[in-house]
This record gives sequence, structure tokens and C-alpha cells, in this order.
Amino acid sequence: MIGHVSKGKSAYHCISYCLEDKRELTKEQKEKLSEEEKLQHQNRAEVLFYNQCFGNKKELASQFRDVQKLSRRCEKPVLHLSLRLAPGENLSKTQLSEIGRAVAEEFGVGDHQYICVLHKDTKEKHIHIAANRVGFDGKAAKDGNSYKRMSALCRKLEKQYGLQEVLSPRAFLPPSERRIPRNDSRKESLKSNIRNSLEKSVSYPEFEKQMNALGYQIIKGRGIFFC
Repeated sequence: MIGHVSKGKSAYHCISYCLEDKRELTKEQKEKLSEEEKLQHQNRAEVLFYNQCFGNKKELASQFRDVQKLSRRCEKPVLHLSLRLAPGENLSKTQLSEIGRAVAEEFGVGDHQYICVLHKDTKEKHIHIAANRVGFDGKAAKDGNSYKRMSALCRKLEKQYGLQEVLSPRAFLPPSERRIPRNDSRKESLKSNIRNSLEKSVSYPEFEKQMNALGYQIIKGRGIFFC
């Protein structure tokens, strides 16, 4: 499970992104992609639940702004959280809702205004939370160590729901664990596949073809990125 945390000033833009389809795609492109990928590019967003708020994007943004007026000191009152499952993993909407509430609690917005939204336009199931950092008491949720807290929560949720465990970045580990050798099976598999593909290739195009056949997407820039 991979988590992401960001803060912003505009509730409207954050909520719009969570509730709407991708703007860069035309209706025809969405229809074509939906048919080819067996995914839902049209009406991709489904609200799993509303917390202390309700309505369309304009109504929600207005409700957020009304509460944000209670705190003049919070410069970035909008919290955007997302969680993505690993390829092939699946959880029910009820379980995803439970995870959404757990994330909101972890970041101190459990009793604040927020929406939890499921996106259906990627193979990996993922949810978004657009939350108001400012509560009804005028206090803003703390934002320190956001990525460390998200990383720890993801590891906890992986165990709780029997999901694939992802290695946390070393910077987020306790000092005593940072020197322990770590084994990432995906990295070892990638090394082996690169080695075997290089042995069978006499040019870069052939190497890329070999890796594509193994299911890798390759992005070449200043370096080479394998996905």
C-alpha cells in the first residue's frame, strides 16, 4: 500500500480533482480507454462517505471555507490524502471506508469535514480524502512528520488487512533498524531480469523489447526508469 500526503489552500480545486474525471481526456477518449482497459474513465469517482459535510463540489468547498474562517493562522487549510493498493489486491468498499476513517483519524481530521472518494480509472484501487484541516473548534490539525506517519500507518494497515507489505524508506525507520540489510523481492527480480535481458540483446531496442515482454514499462531520460 502506498500513501500520499499534500496540503493546499484551495478546497474547491482539491475537491474537484477528487470528484471529477480527468480534464485532459475528451468524452471519446474516455469511452475508448474504458473499453480497452476495462476500467471506468467516465464517472470515475464514487463517494464512499461524507463526514460532517455534504453536497456537490461548490457546496462542499463553501462549507469548508466557512469553517476555515475560524482560524486565520492556517495558511494551508486543505489536506489531501490518498492510498493505493498494490496491483492485484482488492478490498471491499466497506473495508476501503474503514481505511479512509483510519487515515483521517491518524492525521487528526477524524471529526473534521472531509470526503472519502474511490477512483475507478486505474488497475490499482485507490481512495482519496479531501479534508479540512480546520476543525469546528477553530484549531488546525497538526501536520508534522506527515510522510513518516503515513508510512507507519500503511505498514499497520497492510498487516491488518493481509495486504502486500511495502518497505518503508530508511529515513522513516528507527535508528536501530536503518543499518539492517533489507531484501526487496521486486528489486532482486528486476536485477535478474535486467541481467538476463542484457545477455540476450545486442542493442538498446532489443533490450527494451525483452523487458517489455516481461511486463516492464521503460521510461528513458537522463537515466532509465523501470515500472
